[in-house]
Amino acid sequence: MPTPSMRGLPWHSSADSDFGYISMKLVIFDIDGTLVRSDPHEDRLFWQALVEVLGVQKEPFEWSSFKHVTDSGITQEVFRRQFGRDPEETSLAAAEDHFGSLWLRLLSTLPRDEIEVPGARAMLAYLNDHPDWRVAIATGGWERTARAKLGGADIAHREVPLGCANDALAREDIMAIAQARAKIQNANKDFERVVYVGDGEWDARTCSAVGMPLVGMAIAPEVRERLSVLGVSHILEDYSDRAAVLDALDSARVPPA
Repeated sequence: MPTPSMRGLPWHSSADSDFGYISMKLVIFDIDGTLVRSDPHEDRLFWQALVEVLGVQKEPFEWSSFKHVTDSGITQEVFRRQFGRDPEETSLAAAEDHFGSLWLRLLSTLPRDEIEVPGARAMLAYLNDHPDWRVAIATGGWERTARAKLGGADIAHREVPLGCANDALAREDIMAIAQARAKIQNANKDFERVVYVGDGEWDARTCSAVGMPLVGMAIAPEVRERLSVLGVSHILEDYSDRAAVLDALDSARVPPA
């Protein structure tokens, strides 16, 4: 599907002057490491799906080494490197389906508290009812897996605008799609402020490139250190302190280039 151009979507805009319209702000959440704690399992299940469905050989790698740190982007890059061509759409769909099935099987054995970033479920519910904020989700994961993880953490998400790796290869395009869908849900009104919440180095780089404020989410100390080195102005450990979360959403700055 065509993806919106980043240049055509204003990340910051003045309040709408239409009579009776209250200017809104938008927070876009990543999923992995931000709403759900998937790190202990993600690499293993992802490679299992690619090896068993696409026939690739497992490679040692760092997520940040890929051009597009998304399920679709990584899969395409690995497949091209090993086979010299792009995978077929039917093969990609089969890999996504298998990856989702692997996650669903694992999630059925894990308690919600081991999946959810503390306070994430309550925070999204609170923001959904907040008079000043709207919520969207932009993830580098495929849709089936993304929804499985959110469901495993018991995070209500069916009515939340979502951009994912099925929509585009690049994170900036996925974020743009999530914002565009949120704008439609907001009666096609622009948002006064748009801020992203994420945990990855790639989140900081993308937000810097598109001029979007970033709130870092760092469950582990090493993640906090990486985000701090990248100049992320506000870094949280979880969502347990609601006042601190709201302050970060209002005050976070665009990471430096």
